[in-house]
Amino acid sequence: DDNKDAASYWLSKDEFTKLTTQEKYQLALDRYKKRNKSNAEIGRDFERYIGYQYEMRGYAVEYRGIVDGFEDRGRDLLCHKNNATLVVQCKYWSKQKTIHENHINQLFGTTVKYFLEKHPQATFIDFFSELEMKTIIPVFVTSTKLSDTAKEFAASLNITVVENKTLGDYPIIKCNVNKNTGEKIYHLPFDQQYDKVKISGKGECYAMTIAEAEAKGFRRAKKWLGE
Repeated sequence: DDNKDAASYWLSKDEFTKLTTQEKYQLALDRYKKRNKSNAEIGRDFERYIGYQYEMRGYAVEYRGIVDGFEDRGRDLLCHKNNATLVVQCKYWSKQKTIHENHINQLFGTTVKYFLEKHPQATFIDFFSELEMKTIIPVFVTSTKLSDTAKEFAASLNITVVENKTLGDYPIIKCNVNKNTGEKIYHLPFDQQYDKVKISGKGECYAMTIAEAEAKGFRRAKKWLGE
């Protein structure tokens, strides 16, 4: 139900109506974080975690894999900083599995496609020039390892590879400043607009707890669809 607060899914009726705002949202967030996750949810959380780490390095991040779903074209994250764009594909797999070259080739292909979409008059020569100058960078991040052949393909295609990346805990509450009104609003990970909210402006940040977000002057979004 789009008109219902998603936090209520994690609370009893009494908890939702009787607890203070801070208490009920924190309880809902705690239960959300401790839930049994499907493989798809683990993959989404991995993308969010990797995106957060890039944001902490000053990148403006687009969460295309989560927002676009199967239409993401293998571009889970687009990370922009200065004149460079990272096209990032994330794979959270079991340690027993191995990444093969077909996934590396897919990332390279979708990186070329992204470049040509942004520069319709460009040629493949232009793309390889930008790749050499590192203004467009394909990045493959995985929780497991690559096969030797996949590593050879990645090296030949100038693809940056991060292997054996673990999914860690991090401040998951997005504290955003409304560009039009200046209002300070925080978004929880089960809010529908969460993955469309970018944390890159002045005064914007992540918070670990509801108390921390509210202490910094942020309030929960009034509309569960986001603001």
